[in-house]
Amino acid sequence: MKAQLTKIAFAAFLTTGLLTACSKDDDIVEENHEEVITTLKLTFTPVGGGTATNFQFRDPDGPGGAAPTQDEIVLAPSKTYTVAVQLLNETHTPAEDITEEVEAEADAHRFYYQPSAGSNITVNNLNNDANGIPLGLTSTWTTAAAANGTVKITLRHYPGNPPAKAAADAVDSNKSGTDVEVTFVAKVQ
Repeated sequence: MKAQLTKIAFAAFLTTGLLTACSKDDDIVEENHEEVITTLKLTFTPVGGGTATNFQFRDPDGPGGAAPTQDEIVLAPSKTYTVAVQLLNETHTPAEDITEEVEAEADAHRFYYQPSAGSNITVNNLNNDANGIPLGLTSTWTTAAAANGTVKITLRHYPGNPPAKAAADAVDSNKSGTDVEVTFVAKVQ
């Protein structure tokens, strides 16, 4: 009986010790879930003048409902464009501008631009977060000769406090998750 009481007391001691070892302060983790993005809009402004053009991916009811619509990106050959991204969540009325949230949490987000081989499009000059790591809400796109291809655009979210985003992170880094990914057909003509 005494041995059994000793075991019960020891088990109670361990349980109490384990429960108090992790205080609530240690358990606080900043929750920052991936954003709901139903629209990705790109505004292309020709460097040196010209009319701005918009291309977009749109899935206003979110994943699962009606099929999304998507523009083909058509650019002139041998041109340079300044490109700005706008993100919307149209499952809310009025639509929520997610661009502001991504900009406010720049150290936890990063756009990746992946033109296909032979597309004759290069993307560079991404704007940076406060730590000097690419964010990509703005970028420069340069075209060469006429060609057909694709450009995949991926927004990755780096959770954590502080986020562990680094300049060398690949698009498929296990430190981040995808907020939105769209592959546009891209034509230089």
